[in-house]
Amino acid sequence: MSDGIYLSVVVPIRNEEKHIAQTLAAMASQDYPKSRYEILVVDGRSTDRTRDVVQAFLRAHPEVNVRLLDNPRKWSSSARNIGVGAAAGRLIAVIDGHVRIPDGRLFAAIERLREEHGALCLARPAPLVVPELDGGMPLWIALARKSWLGHSCNSYIYASYEGFVDPTSSGFAYAREVFERVGYFDESFDAAEDCEFHHRLKQAGIRAYTSPALTIYSFPRATLGGLFRQTMRYGIGRARMVRKYRGALTKETLIPPAIFLLFALAPLVLAASFWRPMLDWFYGPPLAAYLSLVLGTGFACSLRRRRLLAGLAVAAAVCTTHLGLGWGFLKTVFLPRSVLTRRAAVGNPPQCASIQWR
Repeated sequence: MSDGIYLSVVVPIRNEEKHIAQTLAAMASQDYPKSRYEILVVDGRSTDRTRDVVQAFLRAHPEVNVRLLDNPRKWSSSARNIGVGAAAGRLIAVIDGHVRIPDGRLFAAIERLREEHGALCLARPAPLVVPELDGGMPLWIALARKSWLGHSCNSYIYASYEGFVDPTSSGFAYAREVFERVGYFDESFDAAEDCEFHHRLKQAGIRAYTSPALTIYSFPRATLGGLFRQTMRYGIGRARMVRKYRGALTKETLIPPAIFLLFALAPLVLAASFWRPMLDWFYGPPLAAYLSLVLGTGFACSLRRRRLLAGLAVAAAVCTTHLGLGWGFLKTVFLPRSVLTRRAAVGNPPQCASIQWR
């Protein structure tokens, strides 16, 4: 391990040609000694121009310590482990390739807060309402995800709180000794591998320090289809968490699957109501209550932006979030030998325990 490098930044990417240059430029322009950090870009065999963009950045900025590493398995969990295994720093941060770093003080804040508070883990706010978003579906999706119906009430991911918190919702930077204590990221997870890792931190009694100074904006999905695919992966991750840890099953976890079933069973209930009209009395009120909550939340968000009709888009994004989470959870629970599960078992690289420190 190099004594000079304090911070290693692992950037797991796949098909990020749109944002990766901006992300790397923001890191390279940090008001922080370049000899104190390294950037490890771990590419999951991108099929777009991501690698070309990164290599062009390397040629244009030889003064910045950036390395491009290969992730043949493609999954983010394996990318994180590859980056951690190659890291030379005392503190290892994981930052996505599709983010907006608001200023040049992030790296300095990471070191300062870690040293001031002795935190083994740092957590960051990750608001989806990126400053330049002024309208369109990405903004309405961001508002939906930020709403009380769009994310966990126990999460600090959008909060401006400063202090020690549960690491499960927003941890992103870890002292090297953390991996020696709890192990690496579980490579059977394609999504929510960070949540699973943070669950182990919590079990080990490790808390995270969060601060607005650590804010990193995440770009929201641009379409409802993209949002559904994203949240479906999160739902798959939640189901795998429940399989691995019984205590991970909460009432909050079961709400999206229940909402998905509420919609999925609608055609059957409608058909059956011709023979059993009383079914409408049992099915109709829950559906009406849910739609009222979603629409009310959507219009409340849009009114604050003075764009009333956008409330329908916000409501659609909230509903899409629930349906994606619910479908991902249900298909993983009831199809244990699904394609996703088989994919996790095939071509698995050496497990995290075999990774050696530099």
